[in-house]
Amino acid sequence: MKKFLLCAAALALLAGPAPAALDRQAATAEQAAHQRLLPLKNVQNARDIGGYRTVDGRTVKWDVIFRTAELSHLDAADIAVLKGKGVSAIHDLRTVEERQAQPTAWTGAGAPKITAFDYSMDHSAMAGLLRGGATAESARTVFANSYPEMLKMQRQQHRALFADLLKGDGAVLYHCSAGKDRTGMATALILSALGVPRETILADYELSNRYYRPDPAAMAASAPQAAAFARLPQDIRAVFMGVDARYLQAVFAVIDRDYGSVEAYLDRELGVNAAGVARLKALYTV
Repeated sequence: MKKFLLCAAALALLAGPAPAALDRQAATAEQAAHQRLLPLKNVQNARDIGGYRTVDGRTVKWDVIFRTAELSHLDAADIAVLKGKGVSAIHDLRTVEERQAQPTAWTGAGAPKITAFDYSMDHSAMAGLLRGGATAESARTVFANSYPEMLKMQRQQHRALFADLLKGDGAVLYHCSAGKDRTGMATALILSALGVPRETILADYELSNRYYRPDPAAMAASAPQAAAFARLPQDIRAVFMGVDARYLQAVFAVIDRDYGSVEAYLDRELGVNAAGVARLKALYTV
């Protein structure tokens, strides 16, 4: 019996790692060859959405789709990084007021086309939190309730974003102010179209809690109700500066209820039919 066990162990060593172990090694090597966080010194929450496995065993390509916060402080080195990535289109998901307050610093000859739409946001629910009496949990509830409305508000932006992705003409970058809420929602739709599991999408969404590191003083100074924001308890201010999986789950719940699936939503609301989804997968997964 001992001889048999020793022979089996020797054969296992000769055979090398099991298939599952090889898969893990390959995934680790692939991750090591790329960076989730883009090396931009003056942009918050700048990430590559590549590297995620899909439900059919494919992988989202690296270096073709990027998500960031606002780009008003780009310097020459940052622009060089984005040029090196082949960014050919930028989709600015911000309001007209946000764009006027913090205009994108990459313009002029050689700059990518920037697609943006003029709209304003209703901040009444958020303003209610600033009046006092709120708790961190009630603040999270307000955010979760706002997300399905944000989905409706961003349809025009999402249609344009998917239209650019379907062209397959260079890398695409999209962003809002913090790169976490509107940008997170757009990312969820893109990764869903590519076949990434929902739990992975939620985990990617929550990476903003790691990579978005705003200066609270600067954030307060730029807010319409700066003084009121500064007086908020720390746990409530943290809600404003972070994300929670429940916010995005609220969007998925509405889509599932009203459309049956993200694919049906893409078809009915964004004009991305089954053929379009197939093209996206062919362009952006391997």
